[in-house]
Amino acid sequence: MKGKIIIALLIVAVIVGAGYGSFRAKKQYVERTAIAESRGDFATAIKQFNKVVFIEQLNPVNMGKPTAAAHIYRGRLYFNNGEVNKALEDLNAAIKIDKKNAEAHFGIALIRLQEGDLKQAEKELTIVIKENPKWVEPYLSRSVAYRKLGEKEKAVADLEKALKLDPKNVAAKTALDFLE
Repeated sequence: MKGKIIIALLIVAVIVGAGYGSFRAKKQYVERTAIAESRGDFATAIKQFNKVVFIEQLNPVNMGKPTAAAHIYRGRLYFNNGEVNKALEDLNAAIKIDKKNAEAHFGIALIRLQEGDLKQAEKELTIVIKENPKWVEPYLSRSVAYRKLGEKEKAVADLEKALKLDPKNVAAKTALDFLE
């Protein structure tokens, strides 16, 4: 009996030690990612962050999968590196993990706006606003989609909502002045 307890304690010690080691390694790669990103070296940032994702997959809590937050962050890195399709893959993977993830939907919306897919951008932004109605940026972005779609009244309504949430928002004031 005593031997089984010692073995169990050794197993726990190994698991805890491995967890601490992977935490330290993950922290190092996160720091390296941030440094590369701050320098505008997105290719290196992606390589470093892929190591973070790999370590996350080893964590039994994550059941062998990266978190939605990891997909969103890497998607942003891909986007900044000009790899739009990979960015969309990661953002959609985040949504598969968390269907209501406002950040992932917002990332997709911004890409769709940039591509000129205004209806899809509007759809994604509506999801974001439903999930996070106090976030100003989605209202501003959706107002752009509405304006480009010729729906001035809806654009004005979104800008007014943005100003209600943030009365000093210069972008909302400027856009509203432009539309009126």
